[in-house]
Amino acid sequence: MKEERSHTIEWEIISKYLSGEMSSEEKLNFEKLIASNPEYAKIVAASNKDLEHIQDVHEIQQQFKVDSAWTNVRSKFKESKLEDSKKTISLFSTQIARRLVQIAAMFVITIGLGLASYYIYTDKLAPYQSITSELNESGKKIILADGSSITLNGKSSLTYPRSFNNNERRVKLTGEAFFDIAKNPDKAFIISVENAEIKVLGTSFNVYASNDNVEVLVETGKVKLSIAKEPSKAILLEKGDFGVLSESLLKKTAQNDENYLSWKTQLMVFKAMSLHNVAKVINRTYQVNIQFSDTAIQKLPITTTFDQTPLDDVLESLCRPHNLSYEKSGASIIIKKELK
Repeated sequence: MKEERSHTIEWEIISKYLSGEMSSEEKLNFEKLIASNPEYAKIVAASNKDLEHIQDVHEIQQQFKVDSAWTNVRSKFKESKLEDSKKTISLFSTQIARRLVQIAAMFVITIGLGLASYYIYTDKLAPYQSITSELNESGKKIILADGSSITLNGKSSLTYPRSFNNNERRVKLTGEAFFDIAKNPDKAFIISVENAEIKVLGTSFNVYASNDNVEVLVETGKVKLSIAKEPSKAILLEKGDFGVLSESLLKKTAQNDENYLSWKTQLMVFKAMSLHNVAKVINRTYQVNIQFSDTAIQKLPITTTFDQTPLDDVLESLCRPHNLSYEKSGASIIIKKELK
């Protein structure tokens, strides 16, 4: 299955960039983002032009005294005493109507651009933003103000500030995500998740949280995993380490499952693995729920590799060698023996 990426457009960050309020480091990170994302580049350019248009509209407002024009029109209507609704409209009335349309159009433009500028170019937006991925929407990518990128698995959400102004960079995760954190020794990056906190300065790692259990797999750098209510209870994780918080107990071990990040990489490797365990990997990768009509089916061995493969093709490949079939209803899948 081809990875789907979604870049969230941060209007306040664009505003900060255009107004020259970014620090040199923030500006460098943002310009790297623009260079790697044509969508951002187009919007930044368009936003710069919009600033010029807003100035033009402001000048138009100065030329036309809208309030006095409207008062004028109302007085003209009061002065003209129409005998009935069928009376022919005079040339003067037609001119008034045209003027009203012009004024209305100017109001629409002014209000429209005014609202846009209010939301885009002021700091009156909500300080936090939440991004949620749907059940089958793994691979949704978010770029933060500091240049850090987060990839969400399906049915996950991230809440984060539009800009990091304090001495820390704190976000909140529900579900699972892969983090690639921009280095900043002066601002630690902290993730609040379930009953744990994860603190880093610059590294890449995966976080999975479910039912008060938290798992952290470190790909690069160092990560500190601690209990949220007891921060003194913590473990330091380095490249390749796998940290787990379960039932208020912290432990560090190795993660030997080569399919652990398959939800992100879309690469699954099965070597004489039982169909039962294969189903667990597929469930996590594609956010589905596979069940079996017969427990004997679960023991069948599978040896194969899937790379960016659509779910239906995966299921077909699993069923064909063992004369199986499957039924799919939404996220629920039943694998059963083929009727003879």
